[in-house]
Amino acid sequence: MSLLDNSIHITHYINPHCFYYKPETAYMQEHEQAKFAAAFNEWCEKSYGTIYDTVRNTQPCKHPLPGELVALCSNQLQRWIRCEMEEVTVDVDDTTWYYLWAIDEGLPIKTHTKYVRPLPKEFVKEPAHAIRGAIINILPGETRFDYEEDKQILVPTTKWSPGIVSTLEFMLENAESISFLPSLKYVLKNETINIGELFIITQANVSYSVAQKLHEACSDQVIVTQNAKFLKGIEYLRALNKKRYLNNEGFDNHAVNKFETYYLQASHDSASHANMGSETDSTVTVKVYEWLRQNKEARIAILEQQKAKKDRIQEPPAINNIASASGSKTDVTDSSFHKLVESGTDAVPFRSKPSNLIKNIKRHQTRQLSKTAAGGSPSIASE
Repeated sequence: MSLLDNSIHITHYINPHCFYYKPETAYMQEHEQAKFAAAFNEWCEKSYGTIYDTVRNTQPCKHPLPGELVALCSNQLQRWIRCEMEEVTVDVDDTTWYYLWAIDEGLPIKTHTKYVRPLPKEFVKEPAHAIRGAIINILPGETRFDYEEDKQILVPTTKWSPGIVSTLEFMLENAESISFLPSLKYVLKNETINIGELFIITQANVSYSVAQKLHEACSDQVIVTQNAKFLKGIEYLRALNKKRYLNNEGFDNHAVNKFETYYLQASHDSASHANMGSETDSTVTVKVYEWLRQNKEARIAILEQQKAKKDRIQEPPAINNIASASGSKTDVTDSSFHKLVESGTDAVPFRSKPSNLIKNIKRHQTRQLSKTAAGGSPSIASE
């Protein structure tokens, strides 16, 4: 049997001894698992609500117990899926959240209680579609100094190092195809673990064993053993008994099943949107809200610039009154002089050095007087 006949899709990865997978063929429409998922979704649509409409927000009388199966309306997958209850948490604002495990999709999910409903009895007996796997005949190790032998030695440890975890994650992300050949089964807390060899086919159509590559790349962090020693050593691994929504380092690694319209809630009265039939994804909504906020700030800045420009245009001239063409007396306020008296002769400032403004006024008055004299103004004739 070729490796392509055992191609898998890894749905969730934690470390070499804890990953979940499904056969590639399970995603085909004619596969039994795909047909089951479609039938389950159709039943839930009729009983609990449609895919696109908001799920009816009915508060359960009691929370599901850990290990209990429930139905979840997945906003990411846009269909109903089966989940196993893991934990119940309450936020500082008294919001209740469920930590669930999607048994058919192989994903950890954190969700609001309003998306969870009881699982119909006719869909309980179907085994979980996502399978847990582990790589055989390798154990985590670390180097320590042996004072008796006066050298560094490789000893077993209970946790996979971050270097091994990231190296295997890089291999999986860049693989053209992944194959898994299980040879042993190990039961841990009612969960069956398939243990076997993991193979990767590269884009250059070259296949290799993951266990061998890990040992070559990180020889001081991987211990290669045989079946008997492997089964004995695996019982002491803390990495084998981890919560599925935590990564290898113990941090949350789950998808949040929540749609929230932050922009509408922040900008409008929430009561006017209480009956909205659809919500947008929280991540997308935050980006849209940020874009709208930036546009609003840009529009305000443009309006302020236009207003300032308009105010500058409408400002009154610096000179209050300009002398008339008849040569009447004119009072002009300026910092360079106190008073100008016009009586048919040149205006003389009281300061020795006139400003440019006074020079311009004098030129203007001179031109006006010249025009008046040339035209025979009555005021001049009377004098």
